[in-house]
Parts: sequence; structure tokens; C-alpha cells
Amino acid sequence: MRNVTLLFALFLFLGSQAIMAQRQITGTITSAEDGNSVPGVTVVAKGFAGVGTISDFNGKYTIEAPTEATDLVFTFVGMQTQEVAIGSSTVLNVVME
Repeated sequence: MRNVTLLFALFLFLGSQAIMAQRQITGTITSAEDGNSVPGVTVVAKGFAGVGTISDFNGKYTIEAPTEATDLVFTFVGMQTQEVAIGSSTVLNVVME
């Protein structure tokens, strides 16, 4: 009986790891107007509440996005929202207009 319990616990652990699979995506956000970095841009995984980050002072960001996420959405006050397909990329550099 103890072996069955351990086997069940192992399957439960492995199943939870598959559900929570994520990938790290990084990049830099710049302005189309002057090419400078844009700090404070909100970056979220489309369709996944609570999965997001903000670009740093140098316009760099890192986000742990679920493997099921297909797009990242970039928003900043006074600029157009950018929706970028992730594909198989691990680096996404974005130009905000």
C-alpha cells in the first residue's frame, strides 16, 4: 500500500510541473521616435491574468510566460499598444510608437 501512495504522489508532482511549465522571455523596448529605451512599459502574457512585468530604466524586461501563451502585450501611456507573437522566441525586442 505504501508503494501505491508513493507512486500516486510522484504522478501528482509530475502532473503539477507540467501544468505550471513556463518559459523565460527577455528583451528591450525602444521608442520609434528617437530610438531611446522606454522605462515603465507594462508587459503581460495575453489571456493570463497576473502574468506580467514592467520594463526597467534601460527598457529591459524579463517575463516568465506560460508555455501556452501565444502573445505578449506591451502598453505605455501615450503610445500605441503593441501585441507581439511569441512563437519559439526567447528574446523579443519591441519598438513602441
